Formats: sequence, structure tokens, C-alpha cells
Amino acid sequence: MQEVAFLLLPGSGLSCLSLAINVLRHANQQAGELLYRWHLLSADGLPVLTEEGFEIGVHSAITTVDPASLDKLIVCGGQQYKEQTVLRWLNRAGAKELCIGALGQGSYPLARAGLLDGYRCTIHWEYLASLQEEYPQLELSSQLFVIDRDRFSCSGGSAVQDLMLHMIGTETSGELALAVSEVLVCGMRLPGEPQKGACRRSSLGYAPPRLQEAILLMESNIEEPLRLQELAELLDISRRQLERLFRKYLNSKPSRYYMELRLNRARQLLQQTNKSIVEVSIACGFTTASHFSKSVKEQFGCSPRSLCLQRGYRGNQHS
Repeated sequence: MQEVAFLLLPGSGLSCLSLAINVLRHANQQAGELLYRWHLLSADGLPVLTEEGFEIGVHSAITTVDPASLDKLIVCGGQQYKEQTVLRWLNRAGAKELCIGALGQGSYPLARAGLLDGYRCTIHWEYLASLQEEYPQLELSSQLFVIDRDRFSCSGGSAVQDLMLHMIGTETSGELALAVSEVLVCGMRLPGEPQKGACRRSSLGYAPPRLQEAILLMESNIEEPLRLQELAELLDISRRQLERLFRKYLNSKPSRYYMELRLNRARQLLQQTNKSIVEVSIACGFTTASHFSKSVKEQFGCSPRSLCLQRGYRGNQHS
């Protein structure tokens, strides 16, 4: 029997937790024996507020649990969580022989505890840029879920179900995983599948390779934007040909498309990280604060400071 602990931090997703436990519960039922037993933990043993606005009660505080007694530790939520007591406990858990992973935003506290260094990992596509900016040493992937030795991470949503089914299949049998998926009326996606919204290129399968390459180059050069002439030369086409591609397939100018990419990255960093406005403007290729502020206001109808004030709002849209 495997002992599985879910560490719930502020902003945990109720749906993610429910999906994960449901897969384990049905695995026990289909196997006719207790294969998995789960426990809910919090920093202090008190209920945790989810991103949906509900309080979830837990079984105990982390201080009462020896990580060595666990087979799996799954961290949920905690994008802005930096309590050192919890991070130290996670660090101690990392030194034990157990699998440690994250659902959705749980990758943030694992990264802060140094538990993702040297491992491939993932997170929901909306947070890929901000997590990479905060922890540039991470080897981030846009896959639905990633399992790398004794670490695993998941983008959240329905991918939680895919991750748990994959684990059951590798730890017990493929037949059991299939039986559980049939009860849950769902398929089983593979770990290598990308998140649908992770990259604009995923919706441009119809576009010519040159256009897809152009967008990849733009996305890879946000902090130090390429001049359009440089971009055209790297693609071995003329600037006029580049402009025609963007006009035909995206109804946009390459300069406008590039600017929107940079501004969308800026909005992510302003809303999801603690970086200053100046730091974000530099990270997104703006040389002056005035140009950055003017561009943000034209694109989003508000100032960079207003976007900063929205930090944490998306996870707390409740009274």
C-alpha cells in the first residue's frame, strides 16, 4: 500500500485535488484492495482556502508527519507562498526516498525549495513565462505532465487525471489504469502531449513553416527583440516576404505581432511575479519606462501599476 500526502497551500485548486483523489479511490475499488491511502496536510493543520473560495479541512499539520513515512508527496497551490518553515520541511522531504510532485501552481513552492533543480518540470501554460523568469535554471516543459525520476509535475485541469492514471499504470498495471479510466469515462493522454494554449504556434498548424519559424524566433527573443530585417535574414527571406506572410495568415504586421507577444509576456510578469515595473520592462525589451507604460496602456487600457495590483486576484475572485 502506498501512503500519499497532499500538501495544500493557499490557492490550491479544489478541482485538481478532487480529480487526483478520485483516481486513487477508483483504483482501490477496481483492484478490490487498498493500494493507496491519502492524507491532506497543511502548514499548521488548519483549513486551507482554495482558489475557488472554499475552505478545505485537513488531517494534520506537516510538523506531525515524517516525510520518510510517505511514498508520495503532492503539493497543491502556493504560487506566492514563501513561508520558510514549509520550504525547509519540503527540503527535508527531498532528501528522503519518496516521489515528490506538484499539481498546477504547486511547482512554485517546489522550485523555491530547490526540489526541481536538475529535473524537467511543467506548470499551466499561463505561468510558464513567470516561473521561468523567477527560476531561470529550471528545465521547463509545456507538456501536460512531466515525470522525471522521483519528481513529477502537472499543468492542472484534466491533466491531473492523466497524470494519476499514468502513475497507476506504471506502478500497478495498464489493465487497472484502463479500468479506472473507463469508470471515469475518460481517455488517457500521454505525458509527451503539449498543453493546447502553451504556444500560439499550436493553433498555426496550417501556416507555412517560415511563419512558424518567425514566431518561434520572436518568442525566443523577448528581452532583446530582433529587428525585422534581422528576422528576415535569419529566415532567409526578404522583409517584404515576411510582411506578406503575417498579413495573409494573421492579418497583422510582424512588428505589431511581435509587440503584442512582448506586451502579453509583460502582463504575465506584472500579474504573476513580484518583479518591479522597471524589471519587467527590461525583461520584455523596452529601453525606457515611458515607452513601456504608453505601450501597456494602449494594449490593455490600463497602466503597468494597475496590472501589478491584480497580483493574486485571479485566484481570489470570491468574497
